[in-house]
Amino acid sequence: MIKVSDKLIKVDKDESINDAMELMTKKKISRLLVTEKGEVIGIITEEDIAKRLGTGRERQLKTAHIHVSAAMTKKLKTIPADGNIGDAARIMLENRFSSLPVVKNDKVIGILTKTDLVKNILKSKKKVEKIYTKNPIMTNPGDTLVSARKLMLEKKIHRLLVLDRGMIAGILTERDIAKGLKTFRKVIDKFPQAYIQRLLVEQVMTRDPITIRPETTVGEAAKIMLDNKISGIPVISPEFGILTKTDLVRGIADGLLP
Repeated sequence: MIKVSDKLIKVDKDESINDAMELMTKKKISRLLVTEKGEVIGIITEEDIAKRLGTGRERQLKTAHIHVSAAMTKKLKTIPADGNIGDAARIMLENRFSSLPVVKNDKVIGILTKTDLVKNILKSKKKVEKIYTKNPIMTNPGDTLVSARKLMLEKKIHRLLVLDRGMIAGILTERDIAKGLKTFRKVIDKFPQAYIQRLLVEQVMTRDPITIRPETTVGEAAKIMLDNKISGIPVISPEFGILTKTDLVRGIADGLLP
């Protein structure tokens, strides 16, 4: 039986992205089930919001003017409550999902997240050197937020290490981008539209991130992620790397963990 920790926090499809982000912040979660007339029809994540706010005509709109339905993922994949975490991990990886609704008797009873999977490997003694991402995609503090976001989309990744003069200066995540764009939109009427093109990575990135080394155990790294509510940790070695929850989920799917 799959155990889930996320409560069923929902938002109506006709609510605004601003409402969705405020609810995520209040509940300290990164995704919401989307409903229509009380029925679950999709899911919306911080990644969905960052993608919507950073592209197209939405750049000219305030978050209060963009509906959840315009950003949500509509085609849900689910996993049965009697499934196993290995299958869940494989489904997440194959579809590039960070969570899966869990169903029982055709009803959604919870959401299984990468965080839930990570909780299963807290006792692992394996070294992260076997699973972390080497030579990760990086950006610079002075790069524009638009170009960094474009790089994330092209490479299909959710975070970038920020390198400044050969040192790790920060990390840029989907959450950082979503919050940065939301803050900008609060004052969008005071600035010309071109201003968003000049927003820089250093203005929204998370500075001085926690780091680990290749010899750190998977269990220790997983605990750091859970305790600090983060999904990626820079790895300090002769060549920089990063350990993400996706790396850990891949380890589970491949039978390498726990």
